[in-house]
Amino acid sequence: MEKTFEIIWKLAIPYQDKRNDKGHAKTVLHFALKLLKIERADKNIAIPAAILHDIGWSQLSKEERFFIYKNKITKEVEIKMKSKIKVRVKHELLGAKLAKEILEKIKYDKNKIKKIIAIIKQHDTGETILSQEDRLVKDADKLWTFSKPGFKADMKRFNFSPTECCSVLVKNLTMPGYFKTKSAKKIARQELEKRKKNFKLNF
Repeated sequence: MEKTFEIIWKLAIPYQDKRNDKGHAKTVLHFALKLLKIERADKNIAIPAAILHDIGWSQLSKEERFFIYKNKITKEVEIKMKSKIKVRVKHELLGAKLAKEILEKIKYDKNKIKKIIAIIKQHDTGETILSQEDRLVKDADKLWTFSKPGFKADMKRFNFSPTECCSVLVKNLTMPGYFKTKSAKKIARQELEKRKKNFKLNF
């Protein structure tokens, strides 16, 4: 990576992977870089956005961070947090704020900061595609679940068997519009085949 991106990475390390998802930031960055080799996009927007997209989880309580993985939610918790969407939006907004502070600290280009922040603010819950860079970050983030560390993390967090986890991926892969680029969909298929081999699954 270029020196500026390495600096951003180092500044973001204390805020990364806060949901029992060790390797998430690194994996999303890996896929973003891979997609940038195929798809035309501004790396100076896409790479910082990929690095910083989930740092907002570090600003939430432990209860909030793991709220979306709870199948059984008490009425008290539901009232307090309203919904899973609210928690996801909260991490986006707080992440955008923290990302802005990090980027301004290193005097990053102001116009690019605005575009990076816009991506982070809706990378998880937004349906609208803001830009090609937004498209790549959304796809890189979704590819995490198809990766080896992502697959194992979801098995643990959702208490899934390898077969159940694989079934979810197959469903997502065939869902219209799930991936925003053909390149990401192709990578997802390749990763899925690797997970099948890892766990000797027949689908």
